[in-house]
Amino acid sequence: MQALNQELSNRVDKEQANSKLLGELVDHSLANVFAADRSFRLLAINRTAQETFKRLRGFVPKVGDYIPQFLSGQQDIKRQLDPLWPRVLAGEAFVQTIALGNSQALRHYEIRYNPLRDAQQQIQGGYLFAYDITERVAEHERLREIENALRQSQKMEAIGQLTGGIAHDFNNLLGSILAALEVATERQAQQRYPEATRLLAIARQDSKRAASMVQRLLAFARQQILIPQTTDVHQLVAGMHDLIKRSLHEDIHFVDQTLADQWLIAIDPPQLESALLNLCINARDAMPLGGELAICCANTPLNQAQARVLDLPAGDYLQIRISDNGIGMTDDTAQRALEPFFTTKPLGQGSGLGLSIVYGFIRQSGGQLQINSAPGHGTRIDLYLPRKSAAIVTPPEPHQPTPAKTECTPRLIMLMEDQVNLRLVIEEVLQELGHDVRTFVDGRSALAACQEGLRPDLLVTDIELPGDIDGRQLAAALPEEVPVLYITGYSEDQADVKPSKHSSVLCKPFSLALLSEQIENLLANLHPPQ
Repeated sequence: MQALNQELSNRVDKEQANSKLLGELVDHSLANVFAADRSFRLLAINRTAQETFKRLRGFVPKVGDYIPQFLSGQQDIKRQLDPLWPRVLAGEAFVQTIALGNSQALRHYEIRYNPLRDAQQQIQGGYLFAYDITERVAEHERLREIENALRQSQKMEAIGQLTGGIAHDFNNLLGSILAALEVATERQAQQRYPEATRLLAIARQDSKRAASMVQRLLAFARQQILIPQTTDVHQLVAGMHDLIKRSLHEDIHFVDQTLADQWLIAIDPPQLESALLNLCINARDAMPLGGELAICCANTPLNQAQARVLDLPAGDYLQIRISDNGIGMTDDTAQRALEPFFTTKPLGQGSGLGLSIVYGFIRQSGGQLQINSAPGHGTRIDLYLPRKSAAIVTPPEPHQPTPAKTECTPRLIMLMEDQVNLRLVIEEVLQELGHDVRTFVDGRSALAACQEGLRPDLLVTDIELPGDIDGRQLAAALPEEVPVLYITGYSEDQADVKPSKHSSVLCKPFSLALLSEQIENLLANLHPPQ
C-alpha cells in the first residue's frame, strides 16, 4: 500500500508539473488565448491577452468577467465576435482573419476558434487563439507597393524606348497638317474651294491620328490597379500594332499571326500589353541587324504530364508565342534571364527587370513563361495563360455626334481657357449657338468677376490653369446648381471628375459637334430663363 501510495503521489506530482508547464507555455505564448463558458463568462485568459488589452484598450479582463459587459465599449471587437460565437457553440472549429481598431491604429489578427468540450464531449463553451499578424500584413502591403512600382518603372522604361518613334511620327503628322493648312489657305485665296476643302480634310484626318496616338500613349503609361478582365488576345494585339511598330527598328519586320475566335483569357489587359511590349523590345535588341518578330497564339490543352513540366494544373490554356530570329541566348543566359536585375545590356541601357516582372505578372495570372533560345537561332518565349470560358463583352462603338440643328435658348456662359486659339474657337462656337459668352484666361480673374456679381448659367473651364485657382476651385465657388463642362488634355479618369447631370468632361482634342452636344445636354437640365 505504501508503494502504491508513493507511485500515485508521483503520478499526481508529474500531472501537476505537466499542467503547470503547459500553463506557463500558454501564458507566455505569442498568441492571445481566451476561453469562455456557454454563459459568456471568462474561464481563462493568458498573460499575452491581458497585456494586449491593457496596452491597446486600457483595461485588463479577468477570469470570471462577463464578456458582453467588458466589451460593451469595444464595439469593433463585439461586432466581429457576435456572429462567430454561435458557430463555436454549435461545435464548429474555424479560422478567421479580422482587423480591429480605427484606421490610424488598425491591428490585424488571425483567430483560431474551437469548441470547449468536457470528458463526455459535450460542448461547455469555446476558446480561441488570436495571433497578431499586423506586421505580416504590412509587409505584404509593402511588397505589393514595391511590385507595383517596379511594374510602373518597367513600363516607363518601355515608353522611353518608344520616344524616338513617337517624335518621328509626330513630326511627320505635324508636317503634313501644317503643309495642308498652308496650301489650303492659298487655294482659298485663289478661290479654288474644292481643293481647299480636300486639303482641310487631310489636315483633319492627320490631327485625329495624332490625337489617337497621344491617348494610346497616355493609356499605356497610366498606373492602374490590376483588374483581370475577359480578354481576346487577337483583338488586344491588333490594338497594339502602332505601339509595337514604333518601338522597332525600320529593318525589323513585325508579323501578327494571332487568330480570331481563339480561347479567351482572364487577365489585366494593360498589364498584358505592357508585358508583350517589353518582350518585343527585348526581341528588337536581339536583332541589331534586323530580322523578323512574330506574335502568335494557339489553343493548348495540357494533360497531367505536360502541365507538371510547366508547374501548372492540367487544363486548357492559351499559348502566346513571341519569337525572333536574332542572336539568341546561351543556356546560362537563358537560365538566368528571369532573375531580377540580370541583364546582358551595357550599363544604362536596361534595368534587368523586364523579364522578371513579366514572369511575375504571368505567374500571378495563373500562367507560366517558358524560354527557348540558342545562339544564332533566335529566341522564342511562350506564355501559357488559363482559358476563360465566359463570353467577351464587345465595347460599343464610339458615339459620333452630329452638329445641333435646332436653335437653343440663349444663356450666359462663362468660358475659361488659357490657350488663346482654342479659347477663340470655343467662343466662336458658343456665340454661333446664340449664347452670351464671357471669356477669361485664368481662374483668378474669373473668380473676381463672380465675386462682383457675375452669375453664369454654365461654366466651361479647363481643369489645369495658370495661377493659384484651377477649374475645380472656380466651379466650387459658384452656386451648386450651375452646371460645369470641364475640358482637359488628360484622359477622363485622370481628370478625377465624376460626370453627372450637372457636370461633364470633354477630353482634348474634341470635335466641335461633341462640344455643342455636351453644352446642349447640360443646359437642358436648367430651368427656363426668367
